[in-house]
Amino acid sequence: MNPLPFTACRRCGTCCDKGGPTFHVEDRMLIDAGLIPATNLVTLRKGERVNDAIRGCLISLETEMIKIKGRNRTWRCIYLDSTGPACLIYENRPLECRILKCWDTRDIEAVYARNRLIRKDLLSGIPALLDLIADHDQRCSHVVLRELLDSPSGGVDAIKAVQEMIAYDQSIRLLVVEKAGVTPDMLDFIFGRPLSETIRGRSMYAGLSESGNASRPGEKISERAIYETRTDPNSL
Repeated sequence: MNPLPFTACRRCGTCCDKGGPTFHVEDRMLIDAGLIPATNLVTLRKGERVNDAIRGCLISLETEMIKIKGRNRTWRCIYLDSTGPACLIYENRPLECRILKCWDTRDIEAVYARNRLIRKDLLSGIPALLDLIADHDQRCSHVVLRELLDSPSGGVDAIKAVQEMIAYDQSIRLLVVEKAGVTPDMLDFIFGRPLSETIRGRSMYAGLSESGNASRPGEKISERAIYETRTDPNSL
């Protein structure tokens, strides 16, 4: 006998375990009021490869999105109390959490890609920081990074370009912590996930072997070649 379909939340925590919600314009007051601090947010940037929960496949983001961080660098929502399981911010949970019904996804599908909150909405009063973010987005573009990683013939130049992007990404994070007094737990929100983290598991195709020596055009190399001769971040 098939089990009867359920029509109410069973508080199993499965949806929270798969990842925190994306923020929409309707959620701005939660952040402005400090109910959900920016230290618990992460920005997924334009061009970044992410799992689309609605379509059930990997996509490249057409615009940025802000989410609640995962616990211990996983996607498990940081506000999930697994001892319950229970939501630690239930009374102040974002829009997607309030309308999600895992047995009927029509409501979440209707708002999923609409009116997403972006960093510019939240940081409009800090133009200098927005300029820094814009420069970082340009120099550490996920669109450009993906083109370099997927290039069948990028060779040494592609490897060096990726190394320089990773080095700049690391150096700008250190700079704002050391010189501007930004706390490290704000960096995922300000600059998104580190490139060194998003690149993990990716491979490049170029005329280099893993040792950095010339090889047959189109031969696959792993990310190891990217990290073997890292550019000095202080030179950027």
